Amino acid sequence: MQFYLKFLLLGGLLLILSACSNQPNLPSATADLKPNAQLWHWQAQGRIAFANEKDNHSANLDWQQNGYNYQLQLFGPLGQGSARLEGRPFKVILTTSDGKQVEASSPEQLLAENSGWELPLSNMVYWIRGITAPGNYQTIDEQTFIQNGWRVEWRRFSQLGKHQLPSLLVAEKGQLSFRLAINKWQIFAAPNQGL
Repeated sequence: MQFYLKFLLLGGLLLILSACSNQPNLPSATADLKPNAQLWHWQAQGRIAFANEKDNHSANLDWQQNGYNYQLQLFGPLGQGSARLEGRPFKVILTTSDGKQVEASSPEQLLAENSGWELPLSNMVYWIRGITAPGNYQTIDEQTFIQNGWRVEWRRFSQLGKHQLPSLLVAEKGQLSFRLAINKWQIFAAPNQGL
């Protein structure tokens, strides 16, 4: 009986150690993520949750980036409450599920005024790739930093060719927070003609 207990204890310990060793290594922000700075033609699909002091919202997300041009589709279950942002520098158009179109010079302004979502999209185009946006930031550790008042943490990464890209990003600023989970990345060698 005592041998059986020792065997179970040793087996459990080995199982725990092997589980720990199989956890993916988080990349070093200074080395492994550098190629992502040159990545400007991609598509990311997943889910985003946003919260402020009043509400919590979540939506499916489909973000296509083609250089400085982008198309960001947000939609609820069965396509309900969809919104599409199409933008280029200094011009963004929001199209709602009922076909209404609104234009502004910044995606943050347009999304906040028409949906209540206060997301730092101009910074997120960098953060979603695992790099900081241009400008000042404060490093907390290899996966956490503070930029423009947002505390951003990359929690998980996916390997796609030579790129390690975030599959889970969490950020908060005061009473605002968002959680972005990417379940599918695509990288385009040349500009995506679909945009």
